[in-house]
Formats: sequence, C-alpha cells, structure tokens
Amino acid sequence: LESEVVDDPKERAALTKALTQTMQEVLVYPAGESISLSKTSTAGGKDNTNIPELKFDKLLDGLVRLVPRFKFQLPPYFINNARALGTLEGIARSLDPEFNAFSLMYPYALNRILENPSGSPVVEATLQNMVRSSETGKIDRGKVARLLRDSALYTGFSKRKVLVDILKTDGGKKLAGEVVLQEVKHIGRLRWLFRRGRKKRKNSSTYLQL
Repeated sequence: LESEVVDDPKERAALTKALTQTMQEVLVYPAGESISLSKTSTAGGKDNTNIPELKFDKLLDGLVRLVPRFKFQLPPYFINNARALGTLEGIARSLDPEFNAFSLMYPYALNRILENPSGSPVVEATLQNMVRSSETGKIDRGKVARLLRDSALYTGFSKRKVLVDILKTDGGKKLAGEVVLQEVKHIGRLRWLFRRGRKKRKNSSTYLQL
C-alpha cells in the first residue's frame, strides 16, 4: 500500500470498510452466521460452525475495485492467477456441486502461518492476532479452542489429529510452549493467593481467640 493511504486515517477507515464488505461478499456463510465473531462468543458457542463458501468471482470483482482505489501494489501475474483459480473452481463445482475451495485451502494457509518459513513479521502478527487477546496480549484459550475447532471442521479430521499436526510445526511447538508456561504461571498465582488467604484466616482466628 502507498504511504498516502496508510498514513491517512480517513483512507485507512475507508479501506477497512471496503475490505470488510468485500470479504462479506467473498465468504458466504450459511443462514444465521456471519464473517464476524462476537467478543462474547466462547469455544463452545454456535457461531460460525459451518464452512463458508468461497466465491472466486466475487473475489475478482473485489480486487478490480480495491486495487486502483487504494493503489495496491500486486505482482503482474496476481490477477491472472486469480482468474485461473476462478475457472478451475467453476470446473470443479460442475463436477462436484459440493466442492468448496475454502475447505481445501484452509489447512495449507494455517500451516504456512504456523511455519512462517520466510520469517515474515506480517505472518507472525497474523498468528498472534489469531491466538492472543487484544486486551491483555495473553494467549486466549477461547481463540485457541476456536482455531482447533475450525481446523477440525474444515479439514474433516478429528481435533486430536489436527492438534498433533499443529504440534509438528515450529509455530505450533512455540505456541504450545507459551500456553503451558502461561497456565503454569496462572496455577502458581492461584496457589499463592490460596496460601495468602489461609494465612490471613489463621491470623484472624488467633486474634479472635485472644
């Protein structure tokens, strides 16, 4: 993106709105579901429990609108590749009406995010945003549980299988280590509070006995 877009609050707001609208057109969820997750949703919630349908034709339309408007810098072959994927998706859906490209791409995309072979700070930031609370910066167990649930849903594998595969990646191992460390600290904090409470109660009882 050009600096004139990134540095302008109005342009950033317009870009956010345009991207949200485009993704709502590109990812079509079943009735009653949407692209957004409620802040109060939990891992066991019923929000977005079905696989959205990816509309490549809408993606192309969105790119045609967004690229010149916000001066995206894309490789010259990008649009042609997107058109080719749209054509292939059309052929696949003519053979199998239940074909969903999103369910096939999700595992690959998640693996690339976890592996991050190029060490991209953008990819790393994306992963952190997927698993951390925006308020505390700590690992959000609800987000991790949703990620595991969605991965199992999109791939058709069990959560156990998905978890094992995630732990095979460098990013997955790092994430697991951070989760364990955070939980250990949390347990340690609870134990300290418990001991402190018992000590206060004991001192209070001694005082009353006097």
